[in-house]
Amino acid sequence: MTQKTSKITIAVDELNSIVEKSLIAIGVPKTDIATVKDILMYAELRGNNQGLVKIVGRNVVPSPDAQSIEITKRMPCAAHYKGNGNVGMVVVKQAADEACDLANTYGMGMVGTSHTSTSTGAIGYYAEHIAKQNLIGIIMAGSPKAVAISGGIDPVLGTNPLAIGVPSKNGPVILDLATAAMAYFGLIQADRRNESIPGDVAYDQDGNATTDPAAALKGAIKAFGGHKGSGLALMVEILTGPLLGATIFGDEDVGQNNGNLVIAINPNTMGETDEFLNRVDTLLGRVKTGRLANDGQQIFLPGERGNAEALSKLDNNLMSIDRDLLEQLKEIAQT
Repeated sequence: MTQKTSKITIAVDELNSIVEKSLIAIGVPKTDIATVKDILMYAELRGNNQGLVKIVGRNVVPSPDAQSIEITKRMPCAAHYKGNGNVGMVVVKQAADEACDLANTYGMGMVGTSHTSTSTGAIGYYAEHIAKQNLIGIIMAGSPKAVAISGGIDPVLGTNPLAIGVPSKNGPVILDLATAAMAYFGLIQADRRNESIPGDVAYDQDGNATTDPAAALKGAIKAFGGHKGSGLALMVEILTGPLLGATIFGDEDVGQNNGNLVIAINPNTMGETDEFLNRVDTLLGRVKTGRLANDGQQIFLPGERGNAEALSKLDNNLMSIDRDLLEQLKEIAQT
């Protein structure tokens, strides 16, 4: 396989315009474009593989028979949204907004979603959205089955990412990780770039370790961290599948009925919000000033590097992007 594809520098404003035109061209409803663009650019600015490659794969387009998002169950601090084929990002953003409203009213809000068939994107976006409102956000996302349980080789779990966002006086702290050893769209991106993948993250369809992303896409990804990551992936699968009436391995609607769980917690349910923020900042300060393992090393908080990268690009109105990806986006935008 070849090395990484070449990069090209482009103004962020110009890329935003190309992305918007591309989303219109592939059939994203006008009412959804701002939300989808924001979530995709959130990922792209941070070098996250949940970004603009999804436009090329048409993974942000609603089902042809999509109907209005439906609230199928509501309780004082919880609700269930049936996506009815709408864009996953739009459904989960509405769920996050609802969870925030519930948390501000009742102290905690939990909103589940089901029946979406498109990607929810970088779920750190929703965790940050919640944390910016001085709430704690927990997001779990179900996805098409691509991950093998520890000890197996069949794809029975989704990549099942988990994100937690915590407010602080210096901005949200965001943990965003897939429970898979490699994100599904990381495989797609590597395949598109003709890049190899690490030899310990995936199997081919015969259960052999592979460095070929195309073979891995036909086989299964491993969970990260052996049995520990595998167990976490299974728990996320339960909380985004059976709990929400969403698809599990073997169901006929796999890929058409993904589930997501959004939880927002108001710190004042356990004390005063200001005191919570003070204590978080005290903890973060102690973590950041701890002794270093090696000279020249730096301690980063979750999400800190990605946020710094995004802020630098936005301040300079410049960012780099794969040349081939940009050409594909331009071609789509002109259709």
